[in-house]
Amino acid sequence: MGSSTAPAGFAPIFAGWNVWDVWQATDPTFQVMMAGLSLDRRLRIWVENATKEAPGVAVADPANPAAIVGDQVQIIPKVEGLELARSRGAVPELAGAQQVGSSGSGVALRTVRFFNRGTAGAVPWPHDENDLLENVWTPDASNPVTNAPQPSSLGGLATELSEDAKTALKVVAIGAGVVLGGVLIYVFVTSSKKAAA
Repeated sequence: MGSSTAPAGFAPIFAGWNVWDVWQATDPTFQVMMAGLSLDRRLRIWVENATKEAPGVAVADPANPAAIVGDQVQIIPKVEGLELARSRGAVPELAGAQQVGSSGSGVALRTVRFFNRGTAGAVPWPHDENDLLENVWTPDASNPVTNAPQPSSLGGLATELSEDAKTALKVVAIGAGVVLGGVLIYVFVTSSKKAAA
């Protein structure tokens, strides 16, 4: 834990726990890789992907390469008692009002935390058309949010099957059922024709 030495225009990523506030569009623009995902899942993926640009930083689950992207990121209530490490206001080109999401979209300020198993690093201030980092908070050894034990490598932070994963499994199961039903009808019709001939 400690102070940020990130260059101007960069977001620091601390070793250990990190807490970010992120503006997220409530009506995001269409992105193929995010199609059908909930806002929560989209945010988790966005945060984990943003951290990949920092050399030495390791947020993705190193012991489970097949883990779902974003599972190592938690969406949490607003955190009190941490000092601001850096804010968007310190990045001149992003300091003013920004269009986030589709035209007329609302935005929500979401707080996330993630654990960096690697070394401290920094990334160019993360933002895209649907998400915009607002604040990076300095970890504090006296705050339970940032002094918690390191999460288990296997299993990640998300211990329950997400709603997105449940929906995906239902779609696959329904699709498999439709295909199986079609095959059975085809076999039945073909058999009936052969029997009638």
